[in-house]
Amino acid sequence: MKKLLSFTLLSMLLVGCSQFKITKPLSSANLHKPMQADDNSQPDDVSDIQILASSASRNMLLGKWYGIRTMENGGQKEWLTERSADGTYRVDFRFVDTDGSARSQSEVGFWGVSGDIYFRIFRGWVTVEGMKPADPTVADHYDAYKIEGLDDNAFSYIHLTRNQRYTVKKVPTDFRLPITVKSKETEPLTFSY
Repeated sequence: MKKLLSFTLLSMLLVGCSQFKITKPLSSANLHKPMQADDNSQPDDVSDIQILASSASRNMLLGKWYGIRTMENGGQKEWLTERSADGTYRVDFRFVDTDGSARSQSEVGFWGVSGDIYFRIFRGWVTVEGMKPADPTVADHYDAYKIEGLDDNAFSYIHLTRNQRYTVKKVPTDFRLPITVKSKETEPLTFSY
C-alpha cells in the first residue's frame, strides 16, 4: 500500500512538472556586451559591468530549482538544487527505475557565476551518517556551464565539456523531493570548510 501511494504521488508530481514550459524566450544572463577581438577600446569601468552582470545572475540563481528528465533506460531522474548566498549548494537527486523502485542521493559543494558562466565545485555526499567528502583531485568534481537563459522562473544552461543541456524551474522554498532512505526522511547538512 505504501509503495502504491508513493508511486501515485510520484506520478502526479511527474505529470504536473512535465506541464511546465518556458513560454517566452529566456533573457540573456550576460548583461554586458562582449568586446570584439579587433576592438582595442574598453569601457571606462569594464570590471564594474562584469561584476553587475555576475551579481544579477547570481542573485537570480539563489533558492530552489527543480529539474526532471527521462533517462536512456526509460527511468526518471529528478533533481532539486538549492543555492545559498554564502556560495554553497545542495542538490537532492531522486532516481526512479522503470519498475517503480526509487533511490535518493544528496550532494553538496560550492557554486558561483562569472559573466555568463555558472560553475560548481562538488565537495561531497550527504548521508545518514553525515558528510562523506569527495576527492578534490578528481577533475570531474569541477563543472562549468554556459548560461543560455535565466529569468525569475526558468534557468537554461549547457555543460561546457559534455555539451548536455539542462532546463530547470524555480520552485517555492518549501518544495521538497520525496526522499528514499530507510531511517530518517531528512538529515542535517554537515558541511563546512
